[in-house]
Amino acid sequence: MNIEQTPLGYEIRTPHLIMLFGGVNAQIPALKAAYPDIDFVRVKQIHSDAVVESENSSTDLQVIADAHITKNKNVGICVITADCVPLLFYHQGTGTIAGVHAGWRGVANRITIKTIEKLIASGIPAEELDVIIGPHIQKKSFEVGLDVRDQILGSLGTLTEAQRTLFTEKISEDKALVDLNQVVKAQLQSMNIQADRVFDLHIDTFTNPDFHSHRRDKEKAGRQVSFICRIS
Repeated sequence: MNIEQTPLGYEIRTPHLIMLFGGVNAQIPALKAAYPDIDFVRVKQIHSDAVVESENSSTDLQVIADAHITKNKNVGICVITADCVPLLFYHQGTGTIAGVHAGWRGVANRITIKTIEKLIASGIPAEELDVIIGPHIQKKSFEVGLDVRDQILGSLGTLTEAQRTLFTEKISEDKALVDLNQVVKAQLQSMNIQADRVFDLHIDTFTNPDFHSHRRDKEKAGRQVSFICRIS
């Protein structure tokens, strides 16, 4: 996969797609200027488990959801993040694309799994999906209370103690580090998405100043926009 770092973030192009995992400069006006042929559409993200279809920008910021899907060409499916996990999906056979915003609540609510279930319901075999995981807060930076840890791990069903150590590390009596990256990958695997179809940028938004981070910058944090667009 060919990835190019640009002033707006990390761009991936194929004969059929344009994808961008946006950095601090990736805001809608800048994206429209850089990609004038793309019709960008955002959903109103609230850390829900709602998955909807987006036809074009006529519904931009009008629909409450945290994942959206389209088969339409030249429609930029946007995901807005600042530490949360952005996931972009593509099915070559149908040209279907999807974007998922998965913060820890979305991960706990299995938003990624529910997106895949919706794609399966439309006739797409899960094993034919390609997935790209963008920059998000990584394990070493994601310290949470044990209640949050347990909600996140609960999305994976019943785990043995040995299995839990694959996703979390307790660092005090009431705090733990959680690996959202590995939890999301386990959710993908549980839906029969093969590891060789999952691509991961391995970038920590908390430690990398090229990206907005809510945990690092608190109320001063901005948001970056990522997108996937089918061009043929």
